[in-house]
Amino acid sequence: MNKQAWIEYALQQGMESLEIYQAQTSQRSVTWFDHKVDAFTTSSTIGTSIRGVYQKKMANMAFEEIHDDMMEDVIFQLIEQAQTLSTKEEDTIVTPKSFTSVTKEVHWVSADMTLIKETLSTLEKRLLEFDPRIIQVNELDYQEASGTRMITNSLGLDVRDEDHMQAISAYVVAKEGNDVQVNYEVEVVEDLSQLDLDAFVKKVCTPVLKKLNAKSIPSQTMPVIFDTEAMTSLFSAFTGLFNGELIYKGISCLKDKLNEKVFSEKITIVDDPRNTDCLSIANFDDEGYPTRRKVLIENGIFKTALHSVKSAARMNTESTGNGFKPGYLGTISVSPMNCCIMPQTKSLEELCEDMKDGLVITDLQGLHAGIDFVTTDFSLQASGYLVKNGKRDQSVTLITVAGNFMALMNDVVEVGGDLDWTYHQVISPSIYFKNCAISGE
Repeated sequence: MNKQAWIEYALQQGMESLEIYQAQTSQRSVTWFDHKVDAFTTSSTIGTSIRGVYQKKMANMAFEEIHDDMMEDVIFQLIEQAQTLSTKEEDTIVTPKSFTSVTKEVHWVSADMTLIKETLSTLEKRLLEFDPRIIQVNELDYQEASGTRMITNSLGLDVRDEDHMQAISAYVVAKEGNDVQVNYEVEVVEDLSQLDLDAFVKKVCTPVLKKLNAKSIPSQTMPVIFDTEAMTSLFSAFTGLFNGELIYKGISCLKDKLNEKVFSEKITIVDDPRNTDCLSIANFDDEGYPTRRKVLIENGIFKTALHSVKSAARMNTESTGNGFKPGYLGTISVSPMNCCIMPQTKSLEELCEDMKDGLVITDLQGLHAGIDFVTTDFSLQASGYLVKNGKRDQSVTLITVAGNFMALMNDVVEVGGDLDWTYHQVISPSIYFKNCAISGE
């Protein structure tokens, strides 16, 4: 694709600016089931989206395949689309801004097919041998994926970055009596030949065995710890509170709360797309705007909202480099990246010792149906285990945890230190709360 020719032609036709965004992805995946390869897939795609401003209105189109002989027709359609838009807001494309790139120092080693099959076969065997209550390995999967983003526009922007990921995953079923439980785990692997198989088997099997013979408990209000996975699920559901677009529209309850205390002073939240501890990093967002580290909540005080170019213009501020889209086919929206509740020092076991008696929630379900984003009320199916005298006791299931997220985040006793980014882009450590309403038997 002759990008410069597209840009020159668009400007000749009266467009004020043009942007060409391309995403190239390649994947290789091997699925193992019942002692053999169940599926082997490879793919490589390059998608293109084109945005242009005509009479101060933004039009966009996306293509799986694009050729230079499509240029005149595409530019005509963009102009035609812009003319039909009725918005009164002016749209803009990003002017280049200087930034210093950071890189993630990871030496990815691609595995050959022989090693992949040997590893998956050995894993299946060891998972089934770990405990007689592990009755089935539903699926084992090894995946490699890489991607390249390229953004070029008529204002002189020309940026590019690359990303890579390799991971192995396992899904197991355990049974004792009539009780059946499942567990799914993912492990990022830089070099498959160096994977600690025994550690991964333990990581997969131990949680599912502990879930067996879980029971409900009487309804009550009690001290609760949300472990890192459960708290990450809950926190992820409410990161939209910091979305500048939703704040501007009054949908987020943080509207007009800047520099006010909104959470416990024990809570600090940071968003940093350039954090090299994370699996993926971004030096620029999908508008080409440089990313940076932002403190959203500092000791409970709301300090910063997340913005794209458009939401920032609406609130008379600058983009924070959080204009992302789910893929080349998607549209720009405000999204967090590498966003976390900052950890303290205590392990989950130490939090349990401090709590003495209470409940640890390890799993939440119904996050789409059970949350009212505007009020921040939630009512979610949950499971976990009781803590007695600071130690793990009976596993718990068939309960509902209910509350208000804003109130909950002001009821923090301690924040844990068990933060593990692994493959997350939003994460929280375990958090110990003074009280939470639990509905059970």
